[in-house]
Amino acid sequence: MTYYTGEKAPCPCIADGVMLATNASPGQGTLVIAPEKAPAGLLAVVVVRDRKTGEGLRYTVADAWLPKVLEWSKTSDPAGRFDAAMKAEGLFEVTPAPAP
Repeated sequence: MTYYTGEKAPCPCIADGVMLATNASPGQGTLVIAPEKAPAGLLAVVVVRDRKTGEGLRYTVADAWLPKVLEWSKTSDPAGRFDAAMKAEGLFEVTPAPAP
C-alpha cells in the first residue's frame, strides 16, 4: 500500500486512519509513505496492490472533504473520528490503479 498526502492535508491523520482501517504499517513494510504529493485537488491518494499480481486499486479523497475532516478532528475523540470516516458516504473514490 502506498500513501500520497495532499498539499492541503492538515496532518498525517489520513495515513493514521488508513493504518487503523487496514492494519498496514510502515514498520511491517505494508504501508509506504510516498515522498511525492497527491495530485492537486486531492487530500490523499492510497494505492493498494496485490503483492503477487501487482494489480491494484486507487482510493482518492478530494480536497472538498477538508472542512468535514477538520470538524471531525475538533469535535471527536480518536474512536469518533474513525467511526465518522468509516460511515462517511462518498469520502473516497475507487478506481483501478495504473500499472506500476
